[in-house]
Amino acid sequence: MSRVEACGFDPVGFDVMVNMDEKDYREKLRKCPYCSQFLRINDDGRCHECGTEVAIPRARPHRLRFLSLPHMRYPNAYVWLVFVSALDIFLTVIVLFVWRGYEVNPIVSAIIDHLGFHWAIVFKFSLIALVIIICEVVGRQSERTGRKLAIASIIVSALPVAYTFVLLFRTGPAPVE
Repeated sequence: MSRVEACGFDPVGFDVMVNMDEKDYREKLRKCPYCSQFLRINDDGRCHECGTEVAIPRARPHRLRFLSLPHMRYPNAYVWLVFVSALDIFLTVIVLFVWRGYEVNPIVSAIIDHLGFHWAIVFKFSLIALVIIICEVVGRQSERTGRKLAIASIIVSALPVAYTFVLLFRTGPAPVE
């Protein structure tokens, strides 16, 4: 018989047992298969009483899987991406409503003409969400490629912002009506 036994110990909620009373605490613990003492496991995975190595079964997965998703890989890049995109929308508002200009992007221009500016904002941030998802998927396959893609998306999003700044500084102050 192997010295490693699956003891039926449920590690989910083990940290919560510290605040339980003695009866609830003993009901939560199982007995060691060799010394029949209530199982308390040391840091090295052995029974506290007899030193038997005990294998703890893996915790059951969450029923809601989205709670156990891994962390985002490039959060700083995403903050910059959202910042540059918000700046793009801000400058678009200035060009359209203060300078009485027009949107150069034909897709966004069609959305503004048919659905309104609010839907253009939704469209732009939906694209940003799609870019973030793509960066995460690519980053899970190759860390370096995902990071390069995130940085490239920031640069591509910053180009229209820089171009709009140049145009605004070249035209001078806002026209007065």
